[in-house]
Amino acid sequence: MKLGTVLNELLTASDEAAARVDAARRKASETLRESRESMAADREARLREARAQAKSILESARRSAELESGQIAEMGAKGRQAMQDRFDQAAPEIVGSLALEVAARYGGAGRK
Repeated sequence: MKLGTVLNELLTASDEAAARVDAARRKASETLRESRESMAADREARLREARAQAKSILESARRSAELESGQIAEMGAKGRQAMQDRFDQAAPEIVGSLALEVAARYGGAGRK
């Protein structure tokens, strides 16, 4: 083999090696980009799921708070009604007793 042939073979092999290295770099770059896109898509999907779960929890808490406030308002109304009923039941007797007491005081004071 001649030196020129050997050099030519070496240059061809070097060019092939450089082409393979470039192809490997392109493939590695493509794989890295795909991995990053896949990770970003996964992260976005997890965020969407977390947002949906948080929204569901907040909606449930809102409904619970509305129910509880309704129950508290109902209990307050029942309490006020019970007090009104007790007042309506006891007031005539109390007013009558007070009227008799006042009448007795003023009636007794007028006789002296």
